[in-house]
Amino acid sequence: MLLNKVSFELPDNTNLIILGRSGSGKTVLIKTIIGLMQPESGSILIDGQDMLSSESPDDIKKQFSMVFQNSALLDSFSIFQNVALPLYERGNKDMSFIQDQVIKYLDLLGLKNVLNYYPSELSGGMRKRVGIARALVYEPRYIIFDEPVSGLDPVTSNEILYYIREVTQKLDITMITVTHDLHRLQNLGHKVLFIEAGTLRYFGELDGFFGATDPLIREFVKGI
Repeated sequence: MLLNKVSFELPDNTNLIILGRSGSGKTVLIKTIIGLMQPESGSILIDGQDMLSSESPDDIKKQFSMVFQNSALLDSFSIFQNVALPLYERGNKDMSFIQDQVIKYLDLLGLKNVLNYYPSELSGGMRKRVGIARALVYEPRYIIFDEPVSGLDPVTSNEILYYIREVTQKLDITMITVTHDLHRLQNLGHKVLFIEAGTLRYFGELDGFFGATDPLIREFVKGI
């Protein structure tokens, strides 16, 4: 899927929800934003720096983290090792700092007592929270959630959303969420970006999205 003149500006601490049908270009958009794919033309400005022409694009990419739909934990690693992994990958060797960071973010997610557990010993909701802690441990500016409550029961979904709200309220971080769950949009962001066939069809306030006159969006919203 190719993107066609998709342009938007997202202020700090303004959480964004990306919506669209399957195959609409949401994944391509996310990969482009975080620098995994490069557009043939245009620019990607992060805090005024163009990722495509920057002398230090990796430094810009490190401002992003991602929470995958399936949490993507390593089964052979303990919870401590899973959460600490991004710090190891960035060359941090200060074990005291690493331990403090891991405990800090597991505690924020209500999980400080599971350090020595393994993913197989945790529930699906707990594994999701471990994935969030791992994404936060190196303190990025932006965090991207891929279907944060997909496949979870309503009680666990509400639990995950509670912790996501805690994270965004307590930390200086901007959240971007890719989701199909129209029932919980109020909990996930301030603005909506709707994409179809690689083309931007809506970017604006959440309330305005539900009142949009675009026939495709009206049909999409009927799924609520």
